[in-house]
Amino acid sequence: MHPVPEMMPLFKSSEASRRSVFAPGHRIRMNVIPMFLNVFVPWGVFVFCCGICSFWVMYAHPTLAWSLITAVFLLWLACVFTALWARRFDPDPTWFSYAALMVGIMALAGTIAGLQNYHRFSKPYFEIHDLQVIKGVDASFVPGKNVMDAGIVHFASGNHLDHGKSWHFMFHNTYCVAPIVTNGTAPATQSYDFWAVGKDCCSLGASDFRCGSWGDVSSSGGIRLTESVSKGALKYYKLAVQQASSLYDIRAPNPIFLTWSSHPTAEVSSWNQQVFKNFMVMAAFALICNIFCMTMASCMYAFLGRARSVYAMDILEQSNWQQGVLGKGVDHHHHPVRGYNT
Repeated sequence: MHPVPEMMPLFKSSEASRRSVFAPGHRIRMNVIPMFLNVFVPWGVFVFCCGICSFWVMYAHPTLAWSLITAVFLLWLACVFTALWARRFDPDPTWFSYAALMVGIMALAGTIAGLQNYHRFSKPYFEIHDLQVIKGVDASFVPGKNVMDAGIVHFASGNHLDHGKSWHFMFHNTYCVAPIVTNGTAPATQSYDFWAVGKDCCSLGASDFRCGSWGDVSSSGGIRLTESVSKGALKYYKLAVQQASSLYDIRAPNPIFLTWSSHPTAEVSSWNQQVFKNFMVMAAFALICNIFCMTMASCMYAFLGRARSVYAMDILEQSNWQQGVLGKGVDHHHHPVRGYNT
């Protein structure tokens, strides 16, 4: 008699059921097609989400952009339900679970990275691009209300920063302002409407303005400071202008804030170029991450069947113990009988 199979029903159930490819001691053959798809599908999701959030679609058609992003996340939910369904009927690890995980991660990472790229470079670029480029402005004679639609301002010869009337406002950061005048004289309109601004680039105890291209004597242009460019700093620049107006007894009822620049048009164009550079770098990094994760997952799946099962060790020990007992024999009083062999 051989009672070992009867005492261990695990052998019977494993023979009756389908043998798992992840059973210990079983060599696993990896399928290249799902491996290929699980590299490039999540990467494609990242590129799509990052591209939608980074470029012109998010600025011109935000509703369409968010609709497309929502569709991607609905696709991810479908992947999750597919993975759960497959897991319910097949306890083995499957590529569905990996795909659901990576698509979700890449969709979220692509959306976040794209929005950061958009708010830092794309949105300021498109806002300035939609405004006018005005040349030959004389700060002494042109009132600020005449150039309210200006995005880039090129001043006439002789216009420069008046460092003697610069000042600042302190709130966590130092918000610095300096008026733009013609040949160092007060404006003919008696209103200082054009101000160069900057953050943390002036002294706290004196009139000292070192923001933008302040050291370039050929600088005679400025980039309009919009809300997206300033990131909430406009109100602090207004407070700095109010303090300068009170300190120097000047008028500035409607200040226009500019970033002093030697080549304002080229600087704005560089923002758009930076958007594409950031997008390409992020796409390349996402592809590397997907290849790395796929490699790690493939190694994990491949080595699942190479280890010896803990259950197999227990069964082997129990089998050896039973064979030893049968080899010695047992009497009616449960004492080993020496020399008894079956």
